[in-house]
Amino acid sequence: MSSYNPRQSKILEYISLHPTVKVEEVAEKFYISPSTVRRDFNYLEELGYIRRVHGGAVLTEGSTFDEPARLRKMHQLKEKSAIADLAVRFLKPSSSYFFDSSSTSAVLATKLNDFPDVILATNGIGILSEMSSTSKLTILSTGGFLRSPWNELTGNMALASINSMNADIFFFSCAGFSLQKGATEISDANVGVKRAFYEHSQKHILLCDHTKLDHDYFFISFPIERLDYIVTDQKPEDPEYVSRLGDRLIYPESGD
Repeated sequence: MSSYNPRQSKILEYISLHPTVKVEEVAEKFYISPSTVRRDFNYLEELGYIRRVHGGAVLTEGSTFDEPARLRKMHQLKEKSAIADLAVRFLKPSSSYFFDSSSTSAVLATKLNDFPDVILATNGIGILSEMSSTSKLTILSTGGFLRSPWNELTGNMALASINSMNADIFFFSCAGFSLQKGATEISDANVGVKRAFYEHSQKHILLCDHTKLDHDYFFISFPIERLDYIVTDQKPEDPEYVSRLGDRLIYPESGD
């Protein structure tokens, strides 16, 4: 199985959404050097996902647009499992939940099979395709525009659906997280859906593996003061995270 780091994953997403990208454009977008961009381009080209062109890159003809979604699903599996194990403390019977389209949310969602009388609503195709409603669990789709290659439902139909619901807890992830900017995204395509989920839920829990810490992207989804809990797979190296977030920060050594 091919191995990608989070930066290369985000670059691949960006390329998949634009016909042609330039080295300088990607460097500015992701706050990295042109030489780093070129190395990442070379690596992604070796894997067959992109083709280098003069000064930039394009998505390889014939590449399936669901590759980035499969990439996201398979990346950081150990970290996602650790986060899900920590976040399970928030699950309980006779409750309702919103889950975003992130692969980390999908890992946690599977644990709802152990709880009776639960309702789950999501815009994530991963959850909808891999889980089924049972006598104990009701699964609802937001509907909406299917955004490829990220297998998520967005747009006005999704927003209208969410506006007709209420949930106890909203679980979601992000592209990057920092104490200065909070949870951020590289695209605004799903920010509106996340904000709608937020407004119609009582508690808001960010699922964020350690590789996303100290990374800021253009679109701010939620500043830190709007997050009830941040669940991560290991204690942040920067002690300011523990100092600033206190009991709202949950990691393996943080205790119950």
